[in-house]
Amino acid sequence: MATYYVISSPDHDADRPHSSDWPKVLKLSFEAGEIQLSQGKGHGFVGANFALEEFQVAEWTDFIEACGGEWLREELSGHESLAAIEEPDFVRLVNKQTTLVTEDH
Repeated sequence: MATYYVISSPDHDADRPHSSDWPKVLKLSFEAGEIQLSQGKGHGFVGANFALEEFQVAEWTDFIEACGGEWLREELSGHESLAAIEEPDFVRLVNKQTTLVTEDH
């Protein structure tokens, strides 16, 4: 089991049971060494997993910002690899910007 830090957008289509656009969710786990991106719900749900060392922040700028993570994009873009970020530093950063939400999978 691994802990994932969750950053997500509001559901802009709350009245619709199926959406290919909202909500957008980013989950990052240092234990699992991966980042998960997903968007949509119901029949519109889609997602992808990336290893921390392979994830390219620049390719996902719009997605990260849509999750309300402008601050996160700025922090992550300063590192060559997400694997270079220390978990305690990441937790402190999240706590400064938003309420820390975790999930265990």
